[in-house]
Amino acid sequence: MTTTSGDDQLSRGLRLLSVLADHPTGLGVSAAARMAGLPVSSAHRILGRLVAERFASYDERARRYAPGVRVLELSRGFHRSPAGYSEAAAPMRTLAAATGLPAIAGILYDGDVLLVLAVQGTQHLQLRSAEGTRNAWHATSLGKALVCGQPADTVDALLAKELPAVTARTVTDPEAVRAELARVRARGWAEVDEEGEVGVRSIAMAVPARSGAPRLAISLGAVTALTSADELHAQLPRLRECVEEIAAHMGW
Repeated sequence: MTTTSGDDQLSRGLRLLSVLADHPTGLGVSAAARMAGLPVSSAHRILGRLVAERFASYDERARRYAPGVRVLELSRGFHRSPAGYSEAAAPMRTLAAATGLPAIAGILYDGDVLLVLAVQGTQHLQLRSAEGTRNAWHATSLGKALVCGQPADTVDALLAKELPAVTARTVTDPEAVRAELARVRARGWAEVDEEGEVGVRSIAMAVPARSGAPRLAISLGAVTALTSADELHAQLPRLRECVEEIAAHMGW
């Protein structure tokens, strides 16, 4: 008779939590098991434990599992920790207040851009920029600002993957994206104009690093109906001040 080690159980539980996080509206046990690569019986047992510990919730009527309240508590703890880029929060609030535009921080994560901090501006129309959202790197100013500073082999690997069209204006040709990355590298900032979201434009800069590739980038987003490209470009000095202040706080 064999038993599952504690490490293996932990790995399975984390895989199930990751699956639930990617499907916040909920999943049945069979679907969750399939996506996590687990037998249904194992998934059912682990999900039951996650529910008991409040890391997952269970809707008896719909028979679906979803992330639980403890996940929110973990998220709050992350954002307050150095790993959660908490040092970026104050400079981003200053930037958003000075420009009236939402300031968003993102990192590269599994070939996408993961939004880790968001500070809303004062514009009447707000952007969809929730923390924890993943976006296609090639369709975002954050992604372009981050990728242009990566090693050549990392850039090649990212460009070798499919570059899906998020909107009708998304650039999907690898060589055209490569050329854009060269322009971003030369001028020190990136921009997109309705490539990632219809009616939205943004600019971004990577936070300077003393060595190695940039780990974090900051963007300013704007609704095209309210802010022209020239008006957004006029905020580049404030964006640069923000990323330099963050770099000083981070000690990178």
